[in-house]
Amino acid sequence: MHKTWKKPLHKRKVWANISWAGRLVYYMQPLVEHLFDIWLQQLPFPTILKCIYSCGLLFFLLLPILYPMMVLGLYYAIFQYVGETHLDLVFPPNWDLLSAATYLWHFEVTNKKYLLFVTMYIERYRVIITAISSTVDYMRMALCLVFG
Repeated sequence: MHKTWKKPLHKRKVWANISWAGRLVYYMQPLVEHLFDIWLQQLPFPTILKCIYSCGLLFFLLLPILYPMMVLGLYYAIFQYVGETHLDLVFPPNWDLLSAATYLWHFEVTNKKYLLFVTMYIERYRVIITAISSTVDYMRMALCLVFG
């Protein structure tokens, strides 16, 4: 009898019939399991660090989607540059990627009071998020002491 059930899926004959999306899900399973393991870790692993680590892990999980989108955006920008400089094409404002990138690159807040307001607003939410994560950590510590 063959040891079919001991073999990993990517070494079986069925692997040739699995779609591209199915293969992607198969290879992403360890990362998703690692994400769940991180969130189920015990106390010394703080909540803020879990959030930062999860964002990094989600970046790697979404990389098969993000990379083709970045490549398509780059090729569209090259096409738009060649079209505007050599062929005198005019792109509509909603499809003008180069002008939007130039606007974002040279954007500057001229109202100093508004800039201070935005900075303080961001700082306020940073303090709130830190307080919530600390509260969650202290609640986990109290529950570990009570139940365990």
